[in-house]
Parts: sequence; C-alpha cells; structure tokens
Amino acid sequence: MIGYGRQQIDEADLMAVREVLLGDWLTCGPAIEGFEREIQAISGAQHAIAVANGTAALRVMYQAVGIGPGVRVGVPDITFMATAMQVQMLGGEVVLLDVDPQTLLLTPEILEQYHGDLDVVIPVHMAGRLCDMQGIAAWAKRRNVRVLEDAAHAFGSSWTDSQSENRKCGDCSHSEAAIFSFHPVKNITCGEGGAIVTNDDVLADRCRSLRHHGLERHNKQGPLAAEDGNGSWYHEFHEVGGNERLSDIHAALGRSQCAKLDIFKQRRAEIIERYRAILDTQKVCTLAEAPANQQPFWHLCQIHVDWEQLGISRQDLFQQAREAGYGFQVHYIPLHTQPVLAECEQASDLSGAMAGYKTAVSVPCYPGLTDSDVEAVCRWLMSFVA
Repeated sequence: MIGYGRQQIDEADLMAVREVLLGDWLTCGPAIEGFEREIQAISGAQHAIAVANGTAALRVMYQAVGIGPGVRVGVPDITFMATAMQVQMLGGEVVLLDVDPQTLLLTPEILEQYHGDLDVVIPVHMAGRLCDMQGIAAWAKRRNVRVLEDAAHAFGSSWTDSQSENRKCGDCSHSEAAIFSFHPVKNITCGEGGAIVTNDDVLADRCRSLRHHGLERHNKQGPLAAEDGNGSWYHEFHEVGGNERLSDIHAALGRSQCAKLDIFKQRRAEIIERYRAILDTQKVCTLAEAPANQQPFWHLCQIHVDWEQLGISRQDLFQQAREAGYGFQVHYIPLHTQPVLAECEQASDLSGAMAGYKTAVSVPCYPGLTDSDVEAVCRWLMSFVA
C-alpha cells in the first residue's frame, strides 16, 4: 500500500535512538536540549520547548498565554480537531472562521469580513503552505487580537516578506508563539512529538513549567520555602499542569531527523512539481497555484477534484484506490460539522471551507516515493479522466 504519508527512517536514526537506550537518560536528559537547539536553528525562534505531541504543544501554548473561560479564540474551520478542542478543554470559546477554498488557509481578507470580538486568532498553515502572517498580524494589531500559529504542517517552511527578508516558519516575527508536530507523517518524526517556539522569555519559562505538571524551582512562595527553599530537592507547583514531556528516546530520533530536513524538503518539492506537471494537462484533478513568495516544506499533496467531470464519487474513488494499492485521505472535515463543536459560533456561512472540503483529496507525498510511484498514481487518476 502506498499511503498519503509515511515516515523515512535510516541507519543514522536507529543509531541515535540506540545510543540513548544504552545511556543514562531515557527522559529529562541531554537529548531534549540537543533537539530543542535544532528546532531553534530551523525555526529561527529564540526558545523551543519540546513536548509529547502536537496536541500537547497546543494545550501548553494556549494555557501559557491565558486561554480560558471568557477568552474568544478564532480557529479556521479546516484544521485538525485538536486546534479547536484544546481551546474548549481550557474553557475558552471557539469562533469558527472560513478559509480559502483552494489553499484551505485563513486569510486577512476573511478576517476583515468578521466584525465580532476575538481575543486570539490561530492561523493554521496547511500542508506546508503558509498563511499570510504579515497581513494577519496587521489585522490583529488593529483589532488588538493576539496571534498564535498552528504550524503542525510547516516545520521547515520559509517565506519572503514585503521587505524581501527571508523568514522561517516559527520565527514568531508576526506572532507570540507557534507549535510544530512530529507525528510519523509530518516533515520529520519523533514517533510522537511536538514543540512550542517563541521569542518571549517569560512565555517560554511558563511553557517549560507547564509541560512538567506546572513545576516551579525559582519563584518559591510556599510555607516551606524559607526553611527548605535552597535544598536541591525542593520545588513547588503554582498552577495545574500535566505531564507533556518528550522522552530522550523520541528526542534522539527527532534530532537525527533534523539532519536530513533539507533532503526531505527538496524531495517533497520534486514530488509536488511532478504531480503538477502531469495534472496541469487537464482540468479535472488540479493543484492550487504554487505560492510565489514561499518555499513550502510540503507535508501533503492536496488536489481538488471536479467530481461531476470525473464521473465518480469520492467514496468510490477511495475504494478503488485502496484496491489498486493507493491510500488517499481528506484533510480535513470542516470543524463546524463535528458534533462536539456544533454549539460554537460561526463567523460566516463557512462556504469556502465546505467548498474546499468537498473537492479535496490528499494523494501520496513523502520522501520515500519514487518518480515511478508518483507517475503510477497520476496514470491511475488519469484513467478516470480519460
């Protein structure tokens, strides 16, 4: 089965994990700091806080900035459920925002059309393609709205701003913080893993505390602080937190994967362009135009299908694809259709999200694919077009 995504593991990854397994630290050890330094270098952020997965990264980031009861958070209608659900788990209010039907991104133009109140907005970078962070940040500044990025799909993506300066996804030049995911189908993998990046020293310290049950070793206030505060064992808990730590085993794999980031990025770009060259010869299965000022790290290859012209339903296509040995997927089902979010405010009719969802299909895209694999997928799709 050729699925839509897959991890790429080599001997160097195995050796990195083996070294940790044979060492002294399986968790809370030096591999974490080494991995965090790599994330800082790749993202351009001053701080990186590694956590157990992308969902944990969202929850810790949200809690660290104060999302909770009464805080209104704008979330794009097309994203993985965790982006909105972690707001709900902290007691915040989710407001669902529309997206562009082709790129599936939240845009400044969509935000301009919303006249309600928001405290926070969460731009979600989709498939490696980046939101217009400069435009969103300008809108947010006028409205006094805080900006946090869900960059689970975009570790390693980069872009050029209006001053022709090269920017890295996660440098937080237009946001307070961002998160990444290192799930097996993401741009690099830890098996499971995630990270928060920020340039705010106070926010970074709070994230580090929250990933470890809210443990605090510096700002000691408890009744034993005067007596035992200087003891090496002494610590306090000042707020509720969970165990969101990443193990050294996972961090070692992630750090090893970072060494191959440029190779992975280049190969995914080649795969996307090969799809584009073949699919541009017809109008039934299409890719959104390539972004002019971005260098995406393509996490997904999302095509849009005109089902009427194709003459087959998406359900039938998926079934026949599986029988042919191809695993397709859809990213994502609009949040407003999910029962758990049924009571959330909708900023508009969300027609862009629904239009994008109805035509979207994620086809295989990962570094291990050969050129002949890509061409086989395209030939199979073209058989229906013909």
